[in-house]
Amino acid sequence: MNKRKTQYSYIYLLIGFIFLFFFNGKWILPIAAFIAPVFLIRFLRFQKPLKGFLLIVLAGWVSNIFVWKGMMPMSGFLYYLVAFMMSVFTSLTFLLDRIYTKKLTGILSTLIFPSVYVLMDYITILTNPSGSYGTLVHTQSSLPLLQLVSITGIWGVTFLITWTASIINWLWDNNFEKSKIYSAFLGFGIPFLFILIWGQFRLMDAIDSPTVRIASINSTKAEYHHRITTNFDSLVEKANEGFLRNCEIAASSGAKIVFGRETIISLPFDKEINFIEKAKTIAIRDSIYIGIPIHVIPKENSNKNPENKIIWISSTGEILFTYHKAKPTYPGECDYGDGIIKYYDSPYGRIGSAICFDMDFPSLIGQTGKMNIDIMLVPGSDWKEISPYHTYVASLRSIENGFSLVRSTFKGFSASFDYKGQLLSSNDFFRTDEVILYSDVPVKGQKTIYSVLGDYFAWLCILFFISVNIILIKNKWTEKQKTD
Repeated sequence: MNKRKTQYSYIYLLIGFIFLFFFNGKWILPIAAFIAPVFLIRFLRFQKPLKGFLLIVLAGWVSNIFVWKGMMPMSGFLYYLVAFMMSVFTSLTFLLDRIYTKKLTGILSTLIFPSVYVLMDYITILTNPSGSYGTLVHTQSSLPLLQLVSITGIWGVTFLITWTASIINWLWDNNFEKSKIYSAFLGFGIPFLFILIWGQFRLMDAIDSPTVRIASINSTKAEYHHRITTNFDSLVEKANEGFLRNCEIAASSGAKIVFGRETIISLPFDKEINFIEKAKTIAIRDSIYIGIPIHVIPKENSNKNPENKIIWISSTGEILFTYHKAKPTYPGECDYGDGIIKYYDSPYGRIGSAICFDMDFPSLIGQTGKMNIDIMLVPGSDWKEISPYHTYVASLRSIENGFSLVRSTFKGFSASFDYKGQLLSSNDFFRTDEVILYSDVPVKGQKTIYSVLGDYFAWLCILFFISVNIILIKNKWTEKQKTD
C-alpha cells in the first residue's frame, strides 16, 4: 500500500469526522449524511482493515457523545456505552465494504456498502429498544426523496444515501474515467433522478378526499411544571376538568374528533370510571368522538406499574376501544400493551391510535396498512432536545402506510400530516400558549406498496449480500480444486 496515500488518508478521516457532527442527532444537515460516508470509505480504502475500523469506531464514538447528548433518555456510563455500540455497528459497514470491494469488480462492487448498511439497520431496528430512532433515513427532509418510503420503507432511502458514497468512491478508485462516469450515470444517476422526479409528481397530485376537523389538546405550561413533581392532587384534578372544557370548546369550533396529548389525564385507579362518564356526556351532547389519554395511578403498595393508555368514546357514548402503550420509553414507565393496533370506523374514515414511542417501530405500525387505517391519532410526550425531530420520525410511518397523522405532543412539536408526509398544521409547546391545535385532515388514506409487501427491500439487500458470499466461496473452492 502506498505510504503517501496512507498518510493522506488521515485527511479523509478528519473530513469525515467533522461531517459526523452533522450526520445525525441534534445538528442534522441532510447533505452530511451523503458526505460523511464518502470520506470514511475513502480513509479505510488506504488503511489496514482492523486499524482503519478502530479509528472510525473512535471517530464515531466521540461524535455520538456530542450529537446525541440530551436526545436519549439515559445518562452516565450507559449513555457512553450506547454511544459506543452505535459507532461499532455503523463502523462495521465500512469494514465490510473495505473487505468485500477488494474481492469484487465493476459497478456491482458499489452495492456492497448500501446492502450491508441496510442489513445493519434492519438488525438494529429489530433488536434495538429504540426502534428506528436515530437511523439514517431520519436525517432527510426532502419530501420528494422520502416518497420512496411508500414503496420500499425506510430501507430504500438508506440504500440511496449510502449507495451515493459507494458510487463516488468507485469513480474515485477509477480516476473518474469518462466510461466509468457514464456507467455510474446510467446505473445510479438516472434511477436516483427518476425517484426524485416521481416523488415530486406524487406530491403534486392533489389528494381527492373530504376532510375532517380534528382537535388535539395539550397542557398549559403551568400544568407542565406542576406535573413534573405531582401525579395527582387538586391542581391535577382541575387540569383534568380543563381537558373536558377544551373538548367542549373544540366541538364549538367545528371539531368532530378530539383527543389529548400523552397522559393528559392523571387519575387514581378508583376515579377513572367517573371521569369517563363525564366524557361520555360531552361526546353525546356535542356529537363528537373523544380520545382520552390516561395515566392511571395504581393502588398504593400494589407493585403494579401505572397504565398509559388511550380510551376512545364514540359520539353516542360507546367505548370503542382501549389501547395501551406498547413500547414504553424506559423500563417501568408503564405496563406494556399487547402491541396490537386498534381502530374504529366512523363517518370520517377508519381511525386508529398508537402512543408516542410506538411510532418509532415500523413493524408495529406496519399493522395499520393491512387494517386499511385512514387516520392515526397519536398522543405523545417529548422533551426539548428531541423536538421537532421525534414528531418527524412519526411522520414517516404515515408515508410508509398511507394514513394521515395527528400527533399531540406534550413538551414538543404537535403536528398533523397527510399520507404523503406534507405538514398540515403545527404548534410548538415551547413557543405558544395555545393548547388546542386544529387540523383539517383527509378522511381517506392510500394503499402503499410498502404496506402490502413490508420489508421486502431490506430482504433483497440481505439476499444480495448472502449471494455474494456464496459466489465468493464457490469461486474460492473452484480455484482450490484447480490447484489441487
